[in-house]
Amino acid sequence: MNYSKSPYETKDGSMSLRIEKLNETYHSKNGAITESQFVYIQRGYSYWNEINKKGVCKIFEMGYGTGLNAYLSYLESQKQHNKTYYTSLELFPLSVKETACLNYDKFFKTQKEILTFESFSKIEWEIGKDLSKHFKLLKKELDFEKLEIINKYDIIFYDAFGYHAQPELWSMKNMQKCYDMLFSGGIWICYCARGSVRRALEKSGFEVERLPGPPGKREILRALKV
Repeated sequence: MNYSKSPYETKDGSMSLRIEKLNETYHSKNGAITESQFVYIQRGYSYWNEINKKGVCKIFEMGYGTGLNAYLSYLESQKQHNKTYYTSLELFPLSVKETACLNYDKFFKTQKEILTFESFSKIEWEIGKDLSKHFKLLKKELDFEKLEIINKYDIIFYDAFGYHAQPELWSMKNMQKCYDMLFSGGIWICYCARGSVRRALEKSGFEVERLPGPPGKREILRALKV
C-alpha cells in the first residue's frame, strides 16, 4: 500500500498528503495541525496529564504518518516537563522528501535546544532515542496486527487511515488488542466517531465518550480502560 502521495494545503494553512488511489488523506482538510493538536494533544496527552499527575507517560501511536502527532507530543513534553516514552508504528514510512514538502517548521517557533520538525523527522527507525530529558522516541516499521504485546501504555493514539481504506485496523480484534495494551486507567483517543468502532470499543471493555470534534468534525471518540 505504498502508493504515491500528493501534498495539499489544509484550511489552517498547514500541509498534508493525499493518496488519490485510496481517496484518503493523512489529516483533515480543515487543518492538519489544528486536528492533531485538538484530538491527540488536547483531548489525549494533555487530558491524561491533568487527571493523572504521574510525571511519566507512556504513549503508543498506531500510525506514525507524517510524524506530526509525535512532534506535537515532544513539544508538549518540553512545556510540561513530563517524562514521555513515545512508541509509534508505521508500516509504510514516508521518505525524507515527502516529509520535507510539508514545511511544518514555519508554524513552530522553537528555542535553540528544541529540535525542529525537520530534524525530528530524520530520527532513525527501530532505535529508541532520547531526544531530551523529557522525551524518548521509538519508531517501528511494523504491521499493528503483527505486533506482539510486550509493554503496556498509558495512552494510545489511534491514527490509522479511515475505515474505507483500512477496515481490518478497525475490527473488534484490534480494539480488544488496544484494550489489552493499556494500563488500567489508560485512554484510547482517535479522530474517528464511527458507530461500529464505538461498539467494538465498548464490547472490548472500554467506557467510551463521544466528544465534540475539531473544525469540520462533529464528534471524536475517547475511551477509558476501567
